[in-house]
Amino acid sequence: MLDRFLSTLSVVSRIPIKLRFKFDSSRMDFYLPITGIFPALLGLLLFAISSLLLDFPDVLVAIFILIVQYLGFNLFHLDGLMDTADAFLGSADKEKRLLILKDSRVGVYGFFAGVSVLGLKAALLCSLFPLARNFPALVFAYPLWGRLSAALIPCMVKPLNPGGLGALAKDSRPLRCVFGMALALLLWTPPVQGLWMAMPFSNIPATAAMNEILSANIITALCLCVISPFVAFYYARLYRNSLGGYTGDALGAAIETSEVLYGLTALAVYRF
Repeated sequence: MLDRFLSTLSVVSRIPIKLRFKFDSSRMDFYLPITGIFPALLGLLLFAISSLLLDFPDVLVAIFILIVQYLGFNLFHLDGLMDTADAFLGSADKEKRLLILKDSRVGVYGFFAGVSVLGLKAALLCSLFPLARNFPALVFAYPLWGRLSAALIPCMVKPLNPGGLGALAKDSRPLRCVFGMALALLLWTPPVQGLWMAMPFSNIPATAAMNEILSANIITALCLCVISPFVAFYYARLYRNSLGGYTGDALGAAIETSEVLYGLTALAVYRF
């Protein structure tokens, strides 16, 4: 179990793992959503220190959070999104798209997609900070749902390159993805929210807070039960119809897209 978890974490993280383990990616579908706890926790800690303790401006806090999350975890995924934009937004045949996906250079479509995603994430975080001051487990859970979308893609389409990095998740199963996500939410939401309510940051009475948390999580979960599979289906279909199979870039694009859609969903629930 530890080998499988550390193997998945080593693939999706730039943070060096000092523990010894035998590489085993056979349960990446289960552990991928769980690895989202780490960037979520980093975001929460930076929010607590920078916004609540140091009283930095919201836009600066949002930028700090994104820099740390991307340096530690999401740069791979952002690269996948930009490569996908370059390959599929322009007019190109299969061979040219494959060359674009392998090219380390960024084109105009990729640049536009990357800037758009980063800008949207920063704006969404700033808009959600008032909600995060009382319900941080809800606001900062977007890395978990993004990785669920990536875990679902191999359930829908075969890998294009059997020896590629994305092919490590080729044996994914929908039920394991769901169980992994359920465990990730169980490990994330109750401990984080419970500990936060014991801190002086939250000024909502306990009963009212629990009712708000329950309502917000139910509405958000219902929306994301549709969003995460939809994003996975979209990229699986795009890669299957255009290339005949998915690559690691498809997984990265799905993560970035789902995280933005999560923020939009949470903001809609908050405004509602």
